[in-house]
Amino acid sequence: MRILVVDDDPIGSRMIEFLLGEQGYAVDLLDNSRGALAFIERHRPDLVLLDVNLPPFSGFDLYQKMRARGDDIPVIFVTAKGEVEDRVHGLRLGADDYICKPYQPAELTARVEAVLRRYRKSAEAEQLTAQALQAGGIIIDPISRNVRLADQRVISLTPTELKVLLQLTQHPGQIVEREAVLTGVWGDNYPGESNIVDVYIRRLRRKLEPDPAHPTLIQAARGVGYRFAGTAS
Repeated sequence: MRILVVDDDPIGSRMIEFLLGEQGYAVDLLDNSRGALAFIERHRPDLVLLDVNLPPFSGFDLYQKMRARGDDIPVIFVTAKGEVEDRVHGLRLGADDYICKPYQPAELTARVEAVLRRYRKSAEAEQLTAQALQAGGIIIDPISRNVRLADQRVISLTPTELKVLLQLTQHPGQIVEREAVLTGVWGDNYPGESNIVDVYIRRLRRKLEPDPAHPTLIQAARGVGYRFAGTAS
């Protein structure tokens, strides 16, 4: 497995290279976002550890440029910024995880392993669920990660958004507990933000609901979880 570290802190980058190398990963180091964008196009890594504060444009901007051109690669933001707003912003963009400096070596390797494990499971699941799914007036294509809405608009989802949506549509009309979604998408031992399910539900509502403030497709069961209001076929 090959991991790209994009960070303009040479000491920190070398430390990550050493830690992940000890775990058997091949590690590439880059110190700027423009070079990273070109590198990813030529040499697709299995995961990107991405610092937020980069020249000439930020890690957030780099992530958006990757997604805009279709780079479906798991990303973990690594940064000294620990404010809640920064972490939530990274997750709302669709990143797979967020770790703040300083961190324990075991925490970094655990998060890397968890994200890679989720992507492997996702790839296996996509092979088993290749056919489009109709649910609640929408059509979900797991391969292209597109959703056709009732008004015929086609919406593109990130890999994690798709996985969250499928957790709900597999149990139409039933309440799916928040913990069940967390385990199904992020694994049993996810060490990240406890509200990540709610973050992704908000993202899905903004994309799929006619009125996100008054959702009709993805409804909340207060204090329990969420229900997809529709009949799958």
